[in-house]
Amino acid sequence: MYEKLIVEKSTDAMRVRFHNPALHNAMDGQMLAELVQLCRELEDDSETRFVIFTGEGKSFMAGVDLKSDAMSEQGDPASARRRQRTGQELVKRLRGLEQVTLAAVNGACVGAGMAIALACDLRVTAEDSVWALPNTSLGYFFSWACTPLLTGLVGPGRAKDLILARRQTSGFEAKDIGLAEYCVPSATLLAQSEELIERMRSGGPIAMRMAKKLVNAASPVWFGEISTTEPELIERLYAAGESTEGNAAFLEKRPPSWKADRP
Repeated sequence: MYEKLIVEKSTDAMRVRFHNPALHNAMDGQMLAELVQLCRELEDDSETRFVIFTGEGKSFMAGVDLKSDAMSEQGDPASARRRQRTGQELVKRLRGLEQVTLAAVNGACVGAGMAIALACDLRVTAEDSVWALPNTSLGYFFSWACTPLLTGLVGPGRAKDLILARRQTSGFEAKDIGLAEYCVPSATLLAQSEELIERMRSGGPIAMRMAKKLVNAASPVWFGEISTTEPELIERLYAAGESTEGNAAFLEKRPPSWKADRP
């Protein structure tokens, strides 16, 4: 059914593994579409109460596959706007799921990987994981309406440090600054994620669902006007050529050559 996801179901819990091993589970257009489809199916799944998202192998998700169509179709600005809307749909559906969602972060959690982790209810990170947002060096900003999520968790100053200075953080620091709720040895990551689910399992299903929605409703970190303006801003980046140059520089292993902004 899925090619870029490994989905395992046991009683009331589901484990979803990102599966693109050749590229440390980097997201391509197919994985993006499959994740959206999975969220749609979970919306109609009354048996599953808990979902763990993790990466197959050594990495959670190493960002977006720049050679794929995850961000655009061959650099076309209009397609970039449409892909942005798909990314927003994924994050919005993931945040809105009635199931309790956990990100079990192993290894590299980069770009799109961090977006998915932030959209989950709880984050359990391995001590040796690496969190990073290289987006601006590639000619992008942190999109899919996730900047408010990041800012709400770590504050404006740290959000700017992660986005603008592109400072990488370890699992230990991710917990310290509020990116993750738990930091555990990598060998016990999934076991401790399962233990966390077991702890929550004794809660009343309806009470748990309502409690999650109340916390979400009480949080200012939700989709507002940013979800309507981001697609237009992404289209503007593509039209200006910054994303094209950022991608080319990365693939050619050279510094990017930015042009002065033009109206």
